[in-house]
Amino acid sequence: MSNHYVYQIKGVLEKPNGEIGGFRVAVCSADILQTVDVPADIFKPELLAYFRYRLKVNNYLDVRKVPDKIHNMLRTPMNEWLDYWVCHGDSK
Repeated sequence: MSNHYVYQIKGVLEKPNGEIGGFRVAVCSADILQTVDVPADIFKPELLAYFRYRLKVNNYLDVRKVPDKIHNMLRTPMNEWLDYWVCHGDSK
């Protein structure tokens, strides 16, 4: 399987209690086109708190428009998790 892929964050997954459960991501490569749920436990608590707050004050959240620091806190662990998922076909 190719390890070259692209992804797009489609949304934030919320638990019934209001906690962030993860992020829904569309992943596309030469071999796959699939929606994947990236679990929240790979992210720092501060990042999850930020998204929980933003979702409480807004009905819609455009992940592309978050501050650079937040963007990096989101993308770095997500990239690592997705690299593993694309290469192995499952989560860590």
